Amino acid sequence: MSQDILRIGALARLSGATPKALRLYEALGLIPEPRRQGSYRVYEQRHLDAVRLIRQAQAVGFKLQELRALTASANRPAPGEPLARDVALQAVQAKRAALAAQQQRLQLQLDELAVCERLLLQAFDCPDVQPA
Repeated sequence: MSQDILRIGALARLSGATPKALRLYEALGLIPEPRRQGSYRVYEQRHLDAVRLIRQAQAVGFKLQELRALTASANRPAPGEPLARDVALQAVQAKRAALAAQQQRLQLQLDELAVCERLLLQAFDCPDVQPA
């Protein structure tokens, strides 16, 4: 077998994904359908690159369904639609904005938690004083 050809186990080891996940990515259309040698799926470097990109996208918060929608629009752009690269970059920018908003909400929660902690400490230090 050539170095450029991988079976599912080798692709799983190199990408960090499980064989089950690889079959799911294929079923969802996230990776190109592999060639077959007999009953075996045969993967190439492009499959490994695609799986690594999927795993990186998941690590930063993309859901498989978001990636599926993105892949569908990239593979079948309607006439007048932006280039696939532009669609992908817009998705990344939207995810960045969503994470920034989430970060703001978390910071507000941390600030409120600090107030709660202060009030608890005051209540335990001075039992006669009621928190405001």
